[in-house]
Amino acid sequence: MKLSGARADSFVKAPPQDSLGVLFYGPDQGLCSERAGEIAKKFTDNPDDPFSVTSLNADDLVGDPARLSDEMSAMSLLGDTRLIRLRLSHERSGAAIAKAIKALDAAPHTSASKLIVEAGDLSPRSAVRKCFESAVHFTAIACYADTQATLNTLVKSELSALGIGIDRDALDAFVPLLEGDRRLARGEIEKMALYKGYGQIEGAKIELADVKLLAAGAGSTGIDDIVFDTLSGNPLDADAGFQRAMEGKLTAHSILFSLQRHLIRLHQASSLMASGQSPDDAMRSLRPPVFMMRKNAFSHQLRLWPENVLMRAISSSLELEKQMKSTGAPVESLMGRLLLSLASYAAKRKR
Repeated sequence: MKLSGARADSFVKAPPQDSLGVLFYGPDQGLCSERAGEIAKKFTDNPDDPFSVTSLNADDLVGDPARLSDEMSAMSLLGDTRLIRLRLSHERSGAAIAKAIKALDAAPHTSASKLIVEAGDLSPRSAVRKCFESAVHFTAIACYADTQATLNTLVKSELSALGIGIDRDALDAFVPLLEGDRRLARGEIEKMALYKGYGQIEGAKIELADVKLLAAGAGSTGIDDIVFDTLSGNPLDADAGFQRAMEGKLTAHSILFSLQRHLIRLHQASSLMASGQSPDDAMRSLRPPVFMMRKNAFSHQLRLWPENVLMRAISSSLELEKQMKSTGAPVESLMGRLLLSLASYAAKRKR
């Protein structure tokens, strides 16, 4: 079965009981990830429990084509519904996946688990996409970039939940800066919310001048240097830049959001390279493209950071974001520790 638009949103919010799994694919990897996270909470009561969730990648199935079928039929030790999460960076295991899906769809009672697959752009000829689209108990959902209308709604709803308003002209200027990736868009919205007090200032409203200030990248050069030094394996420079930032007007939150955005862009480029694109073509495909003066450093980082390690780094940054929102969390210490950990890993890879 394949769904799109409002039907896809409704499905994610309330998947039917007989659904065994869903494939999220398309150019907007942020939206794929967001929808996958949302439906995971519907498929299992413990989406963050390693005993209830098994994570696989495409390479796992190349070496063991029967792995997906085995995992789907395995019973949970805790008596709850198991969740299998598969990140598909290539389709060399496409035939094995299609075989497993067809067999489970024909005999749904043999499945003891739910399946979530996240992939990049898949052509209509993709074996994985076709098997999900033709199945009864599995669903394919394409994730395309937000339109201006959906971004308008996203901005207003996210800010409204924090008690922050936004002027019409500010909204018109802000929305075009968010196009391309849902996760990056949310990061920019949250950055704007933090700038306006994150709901702690009564009657806060975003004006056109605020958008212009952030769009101009106030303080972004220093933040970019910290992020690039970190992921290029320069721990001493990264730490020195971070300490200067903390002594100035920058915040740990703004550095975290920039780090997350950069990690996601590296992961997107890495996925494109896994599908056959050259590093230069992958960097040109990003939106916005990599700034010319940063291309060499970005290309070097692609060699230092394997795709699976980038996913772990993104997960670590998301976990840190949760901790930062907890009252009393030592945000500067936590942020500094994450930067040092990432920079040390990249430094070891350079040797």
